[in-house]
Amino acid sequence: MLTIHGRCWITIKSVYFRITLSRFTIAFFLFCFIHCFAEGFIQAFLFSLDSDASYVVTSILHKAHVPRNNFGVLHRHAGDASLQVCNEIPLYLDDPPCVTVFQTGQPPNFTLPTEFNLTTNIFLEGVSSGPGGVVAVTLDDGAKVTLDPVCSLVLTYPHQVLMNAQREDVVLVLTQFWIFCVSFFAIVYDSIPHLVAAMCFRALTTGWSMYIVWRTQDVRARFDLLLGSTDSPCQTVDVDTLFPNYFESREILQIPDLIMNVVSLCLAVYLSMKLIKVYGPNTFNRVGASKEIIRIYKYFLAVFVSFQLAALLLISAVCLWLDQMVDRDNAFSGLTYHKSLYVALSIFTLAILIPWITMGWYAVRREWKKLMAVFLVIAAAVFASWILMLKSWSFAWTFINWPFFACQIIAASISMLATIVFGVISWLHFGKGLAHYLYVEDVLAKAGFEPELFEKDVENHPPEDWREIGLDDVPTYTLSFTSEKRDLGDPEKQSTADSR
Repeated sequence: MLTIHGRCWITIKSVYFRITLSRFTIAFFLFCFIHCFAEGFIQAFLFSLDSDASYVVTSILHKAHVPRNNFGVLHRHAGDASLQVCNEIPLYLDDPPCVTVFQTGQPPNFTLPTEFNLTTNIFLEGVSSGPGGVVAVTLDDGAKVTLDPVCSLVLTYPHQVLMNAQREDVVLVLTQFWIFCVSFFAIVYDSIPHLVAAMCFRALTTGWSMYIVWRTQDVRARFDLLLGSTDSPCQTVDVDTLFPNYFESREILQIPDLIMNVVSLCLAVYLSMKLIKVYGPNTFNRVGASKEIIRIYKYFLAVFVSFQLAALLLISAVCLWLDQMVDRDNAFSGLTYHKSLYVALSIFTLAILIPWITMGWYAVRREWKKLMAVFLVIAAAVFASWILMLKSWSFAWTFINWPFFACQIIAASISMLATIVFGVISWLHFGKGLAHYLYVEDVLAKAGFEPELFEKDVENHPPEDWREIGLDDVPTYTLSFTSEKRDLGDPEKQSTADSR
């Protein structure tokens, strides 16, 4: 019977052999490692830029004593633009709780309703009141800017944009480390689902990096319109005053980020396809599988790919929504109705994800129908709950006005729906031999055998095939453990096999 030390040593050797199995596995591991940290550094620098810019606007709003539930709504159409500041979500267009503070072609509106009047709410430190309620603010770098109260309200919109950019940066940094972990497990377990999931994640991040290159230019145009146009109430400040070199620095980082993501996606697809060429045939040649088992196994793979995607996307989407509700600097934290219910749902979703994934893993591999039923019920409940969240005005408003959040929710919903569909299909194929096949492989691995590394049939895999996928020396090991397979082939003897 293997000791803990022996099992650990077997695991370490197995990981090492899998990483160094061929030049493609080595290249894939190094590529994932380098790309993860390179992208992490770029996103960390972008977060620093967004954080500094956001801090400037947040300081002004705090010092000007702008109520934290005020938020800006920008409307643009055919060259015209207007900005409304609201203190409640505008549910009805005929009488919205908003005031227009900027409109192209119109002089600034300095007559505000009482609830938006800041002249009686001047914060003493760093702010002084001048003629007509002018507010003078000293920034942290010592620069002094003079703002009209209406201009302070205009800054609520840049504040929202920059705060959301910070949240996006954090999610993208964590996503890179998630991708690396998924890729690592793909090598360690010869896992096609992990390879496919990692490629899907890379495709999503690459698509988003393309979008934000355009979005940075669009945000610059919006900020210039609000702060630099002749119709703006902010005549004493402009974008370069409040955000010096912010957009230029962001572009310097975003262009290499986009190029790196495109190149890495192409390289990941190439290396993953090379690995799938060896993982696919070897998966079915280790113990022997019929065409029916191979077909069922594809549904099994689809379930694993879909719920790995759903897990990350749900975690990021739920955390973004949770932060929207609890962050005191966010306007919607004080405007969300049934806030306690939404926080409870968010925490429940995050808490149930790991047990849910574990249920799915064992339910599909062991073909446990009752556990699979629980897995599918939880998936359907979570899917329905977050779809029904669109009935919440604050959630729907965030969904419509924050593209990153909307993309996360849509992608998570599609992944969850795919998990349910493929899970049901797999459930219908229970009892047709997949569990028996997977069980034999698992027991052989626990007994210390590594058929996926050493049991290569040279007749089925001629030297030309192995050199094509990166193996210069053709393994000629032929392990004969037919009697072992006969003993281990019965699931009822699991405890006996494990004790060997």
